[in-house]
Amino acid sequence: QWRLRSAGIAPLRAGQQPLVLQTDGAGHWTTPAGEALPDLAGCLDIDISATPFTNTLPLRRLALRPGEAREIDVVYIALPDLDCRPLRQRYTCLAARPDGGLYRYETLESGFTADLPVDADGLVLDYPGLFRRVWPVQAVEND
Repeated sequence: QWRLRSAGIAPLRAGQQPLVLQTDGAGHWTTPAGEALPDLAGCLDIDISATPFTNTLPLRRLALRPGEAREIDVVYIALPDLDCRPLRQRYTCLAARPDGGLYRYETLESGFTADLPVDADGLVLDYPGLFRRVWPVQAVEND
């Protein structure tokens, strides 16, 4: 159902501790040792600043139809510091086709907006000014 259960990010700096978060998929977050993280309560998804892949998780989970919009709370993880905090976002489905679609992403706190074209799997093809897929994803056949 595209509900996150855990996230781990290796440190980018020498001596920096990895960030590991666990969730029950219903908005309750803990450390691996079981310590509750109440500041993150209610967040179902993560948004890692260095990758558009984390946009795929809420897009798939929300399954929005054209014209539908939904506000969500996410755990925003800023790199390289591995700082995390809750962040309110909105996704709006602008177009849906069998081969992909177009979604508007908004950070409600700052007013940042980007229209994100996605492929049939919900993977971002172009994140204006930040990321762009440079080659198509090819299916891998198992022998």
